[in-house]
Amino acid sequence: MFIIVYQKLLSRRPNFYMASRKDIPFLLNLLDDQSHTVQQEVVRALKSFGPRLEKEVAPFRYIIEPENWLVLEEILDEIKKTEFSSGWMNWLELGNSKSALEQAMINLSFLEFGAEAYAIEKELDRLANDFREWASQVSVNKLMEFLFQYKKFKSPEQEELVHLHDSLLFTLRQRKGSQISLSSIAVLVGWRLDMDLYSIDIQGNYMTVAFTEHKMQMYNTFKGGEVVQRSSALYIEEAFRRNCLMPSEMKAQVHETVAQIIRNHIDYFHKKNRKKDAHEYVQRFSQLMSALKNRGLVE
Repeated sequence: MFIIVYQKLLSRRPNFYMASRKDIPFLLNLLDDQSHTVQQEVVRALKSFGPRLEKEVAPFRYIIEPENWLVLEEILDEIKKTEFSSGWMNWLELGNSKSALEQAMINLSFLEFGAEAYAIEKELDRLANDFREWASQVSVNKLMEFLFQYKKFKSPEQEELVHLHDSLLFTLRQRKGSQISLSSIAVLVGWRLDMDLYSIDIQGNYMTVAFTEHKMQMYNTFKGGEVVQRSSALYIEEAFRRNCLMPSEMKAQVHETVAQIIRNHIDYFHKKNRKKDAHEYVQRFSQLMSALKNRGLVE
């Protein structure tokens, strides 16, 4: 069979070669073929699967040679980056909406987890459905109790904090995340329950907030979703007013949330001396700023 695949590879022009699922075991075994030409064609064939390659090769993780798996990981990483670069800012077309926030979070998780990131929507749907079954009444306070006490979402200790805690998929699966991730989950689950929640950035601290006609109610996601005391909320509201701002104007915009996550990644990778990763996120930050300037969202 190896010979057949080998012949297929050499007999077809690279741009026209599209592998099928049944070819995958044989393609993986040809990754370390002595012929450089065969290696190139094998890589091209595997790349033709696009983002779904990650799922297709998963069953072979502990079967193929370790050296071949390392090569495959490089291919998967390149596919992720290509897919990410081609449309990672498509959420900008959705405006400053909850759907834009969700799409942005999916896109950011894609770079780390590939096609698995698309599971975010189902994970959020599941949480909303579980809440409906669990809650005796639908309210923001009950949602916070559900997420942080019943489902046990929490923040990591400072020494545990890594860049993945800003990933919505990671946080949904590990039940542990940064303030941005935890607040975003509350906002997006609340959206599914017809609760109009937002994140608010107060000196680098992301909290979840519900606005009423006369006041705002804040929830501290880093402290189990507990209600921020009214005295503290009044102090913050007064600080806003002194700066001629209404509290509702301090809602975190989607592009601000994305920019903060990217900055967090840059800082994290710099501290870990991961220069290549830091550089990639610096480039993405520049792309984002350029797109935002073109839309008049930043100066």
